[in-house]
Amino acid sequence: MPSTVLLSAPSMYPVDDLRTLLVEAGFAIREHALGATPGVNFASLAVAVVEVGDQADAATAQARRWRAELGDEHLPIIWLLPHPDAKLTARGLDAGADAVLARPLGDGVLQAQLRAAVRSRNVAVRVANRAAEARILGDQLNRTFAQIDRELDLTRRVRLALLQRSLPEQFAVCHRPRGRNGGDFYAVNALDANRVVFLVGDVIGPSTAGGLLGKFLAESVFDAARLSANANASGLLAEANLALLQLKLEDSPLVAFLVGVLDAKTGKLEFARAGLPAPVYVPARGAPETWALPGPFLGVSETTYLAQIATLKPGDKLLIGTDGTRPDGTPGPGDDTRLLAVATQHRELLGQRFLDAVATDLLAQVQHDDDFTLLSLGISG
Repeated sequence: MPSTVLLSAPSMYPVDDLRTLLVEAGFAIREHALGATPGVNFASLAVAVVEVGDQADAATAQARRWRAELGDEHLPIIWLLPHPDAKLTARGLDAGADAVLARPLGDGVLQAQLRAAVRSRNVAVRVANRAAEARILGDQLNRTFAQIDRELDLTRRVRLALLQRSLPEQFAVCHRPRGRNGGDFYAVNALDANRVVFLVGDVIGPSTAGGLLGKFLAESVFDAARLSANANASGLLAEANLALLQLKLEDSPLVAFLVGVLDAKTGKLEFARAGLPAPVYVPARGAPETWALPGPFLGVSETTYLAQIATLKPGDKLLIGTDGTRPDGTPGPGDDTRLLAVATQHRELLGQRFLDAVATDLLAQVQHDDDFTLLSLGISG
């Protein structure tokens, strides 16, 4: 389909030779009287050729009007002068013409200029189309991001709703969600009148499914505990690790985890640890200490875990926290000097009062947006 040229000339001005040149060059022609007021549909045009003749003022006004109507759309405009005139050439370029040629036209000059103008027009159209596509894509991305934002908010609300609110009297907890993608979780479940299974975990990394995964692991632990009359911490932790591996997630996250079993009557305690910061033992008398039992993160490979067994006396406490309780949020082994000092300072307090006092002091120095979770357990005197 031939490109269309808009030919604009003064009324009754001889342009037969110009028409012939345009047709021979393979262009279709639409004509528009120079200075005519009806608007021009520029959509199907490749280039506009203006025979200025003796109507320089009208040609100047028309060029300026066209440029205003075109806005950001690019339509090449070529002026043809009846004879060379430097001032009129400058005037045409200032008014909006892209090129100004003067008669007599050299062999092939007009045709070459038209081909160059068509190339320019085609490039401008492609750029405009790509810009429109980019705007559409940008709008789609904005809608997608808005949807993701809504889903993140929903995920956060569901994650918080899944956290346990009521704990047995031997336990207290402080949980502060500090980010939308937090992965901390905790749970406590009584197996019978005396034995209680408890756990604290942290899904490492910015996973939106952290809360759901934590709930899954907690239920895996509790299901295994219900099926065993002699549930032990190392076995329960191994079951949780196996359950995570069996999900066969394409990009399986690391999970820091601690599982413990407490006999609330005798104070016997055993726990197994997988990557979570070492718990802090706060005796009723004596200096607090960390119980740094080793154990790899969940989700690495099928393995077994060691368990530590101790007996809590009346007044003794155990603090279990995620890496969010540390000032810099460092996972794995770290300096827990601050936690030991704060636990010593508030050791005379009991239950939730003790935990809240410790958490308040720790939170004052937290410098990250990771979740803060601190669980305590103890035997009353």
